[in-house]
Amino acid sequence: MDGLIPPYRPEVDRESPLLRAARPVLDSVVERLGDLQISFLLSDAEGRILDRLAKETALVRLLDARNVGPGFVFGEDVTGTNGVGTAIELGRTTRIDGYEHYSSDLVAFTCVGVPIIDPLRQRCVGVLDVTCAADRDNRLVTLVAEQTARAIESRLLEQQSRRERALLAQFLQASRPGHGGVVVINERVVLANPRAARLLEGVDQAVLWDDAARVGDGPVWGELALADGRVACTRTTPLHDGGELVGAMIELRPSAYDRDPLPGRPSADDDTLHRLRRTLLGRDPVFVEALRRAGAVAPGSVLVLCGEPGTGKRTLAVAAGCARHGAEPHEADAAAAVQDGEASWLAGLSSVLGGRPGAIVVRHVELLSASAMRTLAALLATAGGRGWWCAVTATGPDAPLLPGVEQETAWMPPLRDRRGDLAALVAAIAAPATVAPEVVQLLARLSWPGNVRDLRAAVSRIVAAAPDGPRIGLASVPNDLRRAATRATLTRFERAEVHAILEALAETRGNKKEAAILLGISRTTLYRKLQSAGVDLENTVY
Repeated sequence: MDGLIPPYRPEVDRESPLLRAARPVLDSVVERLGDLQISFLLSDAEGRILDRLAKETALVRLLDARNVGPGFVFGEDVTGTNGVGTAIELGRTTRIDGYEHYSSDLVAFTCVGVPIIDPLRQRCVGVLDVTCAADRDNRLVTLVAEQTARAIESRLLEQQSRRERALLAQFLQASRPGHGGVVVINERVVLANPRAARLLEGVDQAVLWDDAARVGDGPVWGELALADGRVACTRTTPLHDGGELVGAMIELRPSAYDRDPLPGRPSADDDTLHRLRRTLLGRDPVFVEALRRAGAVAPGSVLVLCGEPGTGKRTLAVAAGCARHGAEPHEADAAAAVQDGEASWLAGLSSVLGGRPGAIVVRHVELLSASAMRTLAALLATAGGRGWWCAVTATGPDAPLLPGVEQETAWMPPLRDRRGDLAALVAAIAAPATVAPEVVQLLARLSWPGNVRDLRAAVSRIVAAAPDGPRIGLASVPNDLRRAATRATLTRFERAEVHAILEALAETRGNKKEAAILLGISRTTLYRKLQSAGVDLENTVY
């Protein structure tokens, strides 16, 4: 390959964290090495050269003639094997000598590329490449490249805030071999060890942040639904540095709750359960147990679904009836018996059940008298014997008793107990629009007395208020929802955040831009955190 002309992207941010960390190191190394006829190239994670330092003018002319300079992109996919792009692809120190280069224009050089890893976020942010005249016996360039790259990484760590360095130290201590999944999180950083990363694949990050934001003075135990249907047991602990709350650590261990049936637990028909899981969103263990029971109703038995208003009892009953019979079930609402009289209502139901067998869902049976409930039970027992699939729903915590009928009871959990499902539910309701994570976090602070029904209405309002665009942000959330969310009691974690922001504002005499820079967050994040805490910036005295 002759006449090397790599892509050129000159828009280099001279104040990027990588360049700010590397510049003093490279200046010092070049000055100390003198005229050793080597060049230092610094690239970003895509292989675009950000800076080049060399004292020897003949080497600089050779590099210029081959477009090896700032702005040119040396990713392996566009320029073939080279010290920068190949180091990025392999993720380790890479030496390319002479004719090992893909381009014949580069065979005059020996190049050693060393990936530079952000020590806090544990990802490659660029490559340091040391280049000299082709010389297989020159081992000095490899040593210089690796030592210089490590010095740049050290400066990157020094540039991180004290809080982030404290988080990193606690993460490294907790991630020793033999430990389970560990996540360390605050408003700017999420660190996960390999086991946690595997467990959390497909889990919305907003769910983790919500867990961390609720931590109090000590450990909090809970459960987290995983993308593969299992449930992870969690232990969330506040992390401190010198008495200051700096973040939270979430320890995860998978349980077999959602994989292996427990003793006495009904076994669902696999095809029916698969249809229900595909139709109804949610990985909360109590919710999935309700799906399992709905799919496990034996012939002649009646499915009884209980729960608060709006939890999805009717939706699950109808979906289960469709899954078993392939058609929409008949529906009968016992609320009509209050208006029309129980005898008339029961006579109409008897007429339906006397027809061709199918599926039926009887709603609000808690409204029936004891005598009407006995008659209903007899009708359903007879219908079940004729091949009907029967389900009833009841609002409240107690399951109604259907005398003389085998019944399979399941409880639908309230939305406030399904925090891990909230992001998926919001995304499904808002589709095809995309809802920003901060909106989901705000919605997670609400109590949702009407459960999924209320959530659907709220998200529909937010979508309707959003301007045309692919992403819905906090600006589209109605004021009444914002106010309701900010009335929630702040956790100690959240109080510490607000205190730090107000201190920064006091230090900068109320300058929001400078306060955000001091804290290392964007102005948008600063506004969002104070708004969610109910702090009015316009009426705050610093």
